[in-house]
Amino acid sequence: MSATNTLKLLKVDHEAQDNHVDVNKVKVGFATERALEEHVKNSGAERQRLEFRQNFKLFLSKSLCLHQKRMRYHLCLQQMMMRVLEAQFPRLCTIPEALESRTCCPLWRGSPCGFDSGRGVCAPHPARDLPKPVDYRINWPRAFYDSVCTCWGNYDGFDCGQCLPGWKGPHCMQRHHIVRKEITDLTDQERENFLSRLYKAKFSTSDRYMILTSRDTTVEENYTFQNTSVYDLYVWMHYYSAKSYAGSENNAAHRGPAFAFWHRVFLLFMEREIRELTGDQDFYIPYWDWTRTNHCNICTNQYFGGAGQNGHIDNASPFSKWETICPYQESLGIICIQTDPSAPRRLIRNPGMDPMFKTLPTAEDVENIMATESFDTPPFDKTSRNSFRNKLEGFEIPLDSRHLNASMHNLIHRYLNGTMSLVPTAANDPIFMLHHCFIDKLLEKWLQSHNDATYPDSDQVHPAQRAQAYMAPFFPLRSNSFYWGRDTRSLGYVYKEESTARTATVS
Repeated sequence: MSATNTLKLLKVDHEAQDNHVDVNKVKVGFATERALEEHVKNSGAERQRLEFRQNFKLFLSKSLCLHQKRMRYHLCLQQMMMRVLEAQFPRLCTIPEALESRTCCPLWRGSPCGFDSGRGVCAPHPARDLPKPVDYRINWPRAFYDSVCTCWGNYDGFDCGQCLPGWKGPHCMQRHHIVRKEITDLTDQERENFLSRLYKAKFSTSDRYMILTSRDTTVEENYTFQNTSVYDLYVWMHYYSAKSYAGSENNAAHRGPAFAFWHRVFLLFMEREIRELTGDQDFYIPYWDWTRTNHCNICTNQYFGGAGQNGHIDNASPFSKWETICPYQESLGIICIQTDPSAPRRLIRNPGMDPMFKTLPTAEDVENIMATESFDTPPFDKTSRNSFRNKLEGFEIPLDSRHLNASMHNLIHRYLNGTMSLVPTAANDPIFMLHHCFIDKLLEKWLQSHNDATYPDSDQVHPAQRAQAYMAPFFPLRSNSFYWGRDTRSLGYVYKEESTARTATVS
């Protein structure tokens, strides 16, 4: 559909509203529900036709330009396409027009969500009808937008301008595969390439997203948007989702069945953003198999920095210059506000120096959790027993002679004894992503041998982690159960087993 016909649609619907005309009776050229339905069908999105019929009139009424009552429609669209923005919130969704209209449907090649190109449609989301939450991070993205992009086929991204994981090409019809290797199995060149791309992400401002900061998430509109680097966007996303909601111990990404899948989506998101930044479409995050040693074998200047004074990274490592964002705050309502000038801004890491968390999980620990039959069990939180998820996360602790205070995922965070030890701030340390890549590898291994497992469907699950709840803060919207049944190969990656069983240990 041409831009001219899009403008006609917008103008007709606006005039119909002003004159109390039934928009169902308005017909302009081929810009009718039937013709648009045919347009969508011919654009390769036939499976979305029925949904499109239901969303058609809502698409009209929620278009950004309809909220500019005194602005000419062609001028409105032109400004939306050409505006230079100060702009995980897509930049185009942080401008006043988007926030006032409660619509996050950026233009892709001239139409919202790439509609004219058959990529997606601006559509209302079910969460808009849920009760207004106490904490505005709950019921994502209820507090901010009523309509967002719904992408068709293999299209993805906040504006449907990208491809789903595992696809590439101008029309997202070509398969794309990478192999995630263990970090110590990389060649010298592969390692240097990976580290240099991380460094570029840390010091390059994201031209696609802004981050939200707030002093109180329980107060409506108590937030501002700020520029950030590509890597710090990743840090913020974890902080935003990992910090407990006001009035509870729960959050969107931990202590429940969404834990492993939220982090899977998180890693895929970061890989894609670094690919966009660097142009390296085969960039991937390697994994760190911490069962291969009894110490942190990547806490060296060859990898992520050796130990310096007072837990800081050795000055000879580039990571000694990394500043952290989003310091930990006891106040649950604070998001990424630096309230304590004395708080450390550099990475802190003291691996194995906390006597309560002085060891790493073993290969035997991994074998134990792999033998667990149920993915998750009631009450679907940190007290669940005989739950693969809870064992993997590390709240269900083995009873043995080690007298552990944490296990598996949690134990790694505590063992590193620094920035990684507080979950909301943990992603500041680049070891975080390699750690979670290994957690993802273990998840995939368990799923492959438990084909009959299902995502929990129970009211006992915290609302933010129920099967149909949307993962915060991702665009386009993805439910917690969306990736269930999609193996890593279908998502464009596989894991390569280590070249050796174990490396040398330190006694």
